[in-house]
Amino acid sequence: MNGSRSVRIYRGLVRVYPRRFRDEYRDDMALLFANQLQDEPPGRVWARGVVDLAITIPARHLEAHMNRPPNPTMPLVFAALSVTGIVFTILGGSNLGMAGIGLAVAVAAGILAVASWRNTRAVTAARPASAHWWQVLLGGVGLLTTTIVGLNITGEVPEGWWVPMMLTLLGGIITTATGLILGIAHITTHRPRNATG
Repeated sequence: MNGSRSVRIYRGLVRVYPRRFRDEYRDDMALLFANQLQDEPPGRVWARGVVDLAITIPARHLEAHMNRPPNPTMPLVFAALSVTGIVFTILGGSNLGMAGIGLAVAVAAGILAVASWRNTRAVTAARPASAHWWQVLLGGVGLLTTTIVGLNITGEVPEGWWVPMMLTLLGGIITTATGLILGIAHITTHRPRNATG
């Protein structure tokens, strides 16, 4: 692989960094990479570059995330995950393993929902996160319906497709629960005020 192509690929990989970081350092990083390619074997430069990217990209994203204001939708997402865990526990029935996993997910997600709600309750958003609750609800119902109809058409889950099918069903349940929770939040926080005199 020639040097200019390697630098183009490296510049493409640098795009994975957060926008502010890459806007400030992309050109310098690409120049350093090009200079290293001239002085050292390409394999060594790429190995060092890939390790550096693997270490610094998550760190820069974490740093960018910590500098952002709290996201007001996260408590709702964790609440939906908690509801999904409860549903999973109920559907698990006598299977103690499934019930235990569902209960653990419900408790952990419930704790995270309360913690993130406490973190974001002081944040006021110009546009409420629950404004598009019906789209999320329809998406979840559509995903569940598509999966169930597909299962009924095929009759049996093909070999190797059981895990993706279960993940799709779980995703549909989570999305539907999120839509319901967002809808309830939207209705309770945006009631029309009666003009009572």
